[in-house]
Amino acid sequence: MKKAKIIVLSGQSNAVGVGHVKCLPRSFCDEKIAEYLNGYDNIRINYYSHDKKSDGFTRTGKNCTEVRKDTLGPEIGMAEYLNEKFPGEEFFIVKFAVGGASLMRDFLPPSSGGYDNVDEFKNEYSGFIDAFFNGKPLKAGWCYNGLVSLLRDSIAHLEENGYSPEIIGFCWMQGESDAGAPEQVNNYRGYFDNLIRDFRKEFAPYLENCVFVDAGISEIWKCYTEMNAFKAEYAESHDGFVYVDTIANDLTTKFEPVESPDIYHYDCGSVVKLGHLFAESIFERTSAE
Repeated sequence: MKKAKIIVLSGQSNAVGVGHVKCLPRSFCDEKIAEYLNGYDNIRINYYSHDKKSDGFTRTGKNCTEVRKDTLGPEIGMAEYLNEKFPGEEFFIVKFAVGGASLMRDFLPPSSGGYDNVDEFKNEYSGFIDAFFNGKPLKAGWCYNGLVSLLRDSIAHLEENGYSPEIIGFCWMQGESDAGAPEQVNNYRGYFDNLIRDFRKEFAPYLENCVFVDAGISEIWKCYTEMNAFKAEYAESHDGFVYVDTIANDLTTKFEPVESPDIYHYDCGSVVKLGHLFAESIFERTSAE
């Protein structure tokens, strides 16, 4: 039976990806831009990203992001890395990300009191999305349920098609919405610990060699120092975890789009680099062990 190596990508808007396609020439040559825009057939993605979904696995390329923007997300950098390091090999990315989603509310795991009915949730999914973008009250944990639902369906699809699925990486780009005050960061530890515990329990049969990669947040956020210190300490003290220091790796948010820079979201070169860092972290940790 063929192995299906799955990488999970989840979090909020910088996991969605707001790297503007029109800004690619600032960082990449024409040949590389054409590669990104064409996408990668051997790296497939099943996504529910902000307000857009793929409804199954498709080629990893641009616009696995949101409906109204011509953008790309970290999956592009992941796919580029995987394609170069393992030419011709198949990989499967499962992406669930929603802009502005917090851990203390939207990704709240069941063991922290979050909503815990994935089957029921699937029937209400469009209602959750509409409610979120219209500022209406939501059931706590709706994003966690969305992630579990999408990953369950992805695994089932792969198994039905003769694959033996294995989750090799869980990449988390989130924390901005929980970095507004010190008390939010203080609460983050318990929520995050429960998120990982619940996720491991849910997908235990597929996680034997999974590497968990947690990315830091940018300097624009009020309590970024405290949030990143927590993330780094957590990764250091837990087996199978890697912390990606986005500041030390020079990921930028202040240059694009040129006419009106969006300081809250990574520039397109940094979006691609974030994907590289996620993929590198998975395979460097795996090879080291």
